[in-house]
Amino acid sequence: MHRLGIAAVLAGAIFAGGCTEKMQADRAAFDDAFTAFQAGEWQRSADGFTKFLRSDPTSESRGEVYYYRGEALVRLNRRSEAMADFQRAIGAPARQPILAFSQVAIGNLNYEEGYDVKAVEYYAEAMKGPQDDLPMDRVMLRLGISLQRLGQWPMADKYFDRVVDRFPETAAAVEARRRVHTTAFAIQTGAFTTPSAAQYESERLRAAGYEVHLGEAVRNGQVLHTVQVGRARNYVEAQALGRRLAESGFSALIVP
Repeated sequence: MHRLGIAAVLAGAIFAGGCTEKMQADRAAFDDAFTAFQAGEWQRSADGFTKFLRSDPTSESRGEVYYYRGEALVRLNRRSEAMADFQRAIGAPARQPILAFSQVAIGNLNYEEGYDVKAVEYYAEAMKGPQDDLPMDRVMLRLGISLQRLGQWPMADKYFDRVVDRFPETAAAVEARRRVHTTAFAIQTGAFTTPSAAQYESERLRAAGYEVHLGEAVRNGQVLHTVQVGRARNYVEAQALGRRLAESGFSALIVP
């Protein structure tokens, strides 16, 4: 589900009970910020949620509000502030599925920054709760990729298999099929339309002292001739090899 669709689902749970004058005013403040959120007006949305929290810092709905403000801050590329809000949402009396979505959001931030141990921790915690509204295809795909980066290849395969089995027609399943049953990372220095170009690249690499693997891949219906170097059991090793290749003047794309 798209994040804005998720937000609409979650919003229905907020202020579900009670009708005091104060609650009505709070609901109006929230609705204004949420309308801005739905419209993609991220700064206005974040400001509105901040106003709500200042007005009622002990609100029973503050967990949900922290979550929405965090999502707005992500889109404003204020990632450290967003992380803090998602943590506050978890620490506040947030109802499900807000708690699980906050855990997924923290997992996403850690995944995108390359902090795979934390990403795995938060994705796994989110999966312990209700999953009906979670984007489980993407959660399990990213969990599997983080496990691959950590060198936990068999465990990663379990999640890739689940993605393929449960969500076979999704983009996540396409990527899961590409990654499943691999056991190491390589550095791809090029993908060429002709064998001769790939052969030339391989000769350059061998002259620089690298062991080369030639292969083929199909992209958008076209056969490409790939040139890859090395076998790294985890992402740290792959990054180190990629840096050495880049310093030697080669392109360096980490691939499973």
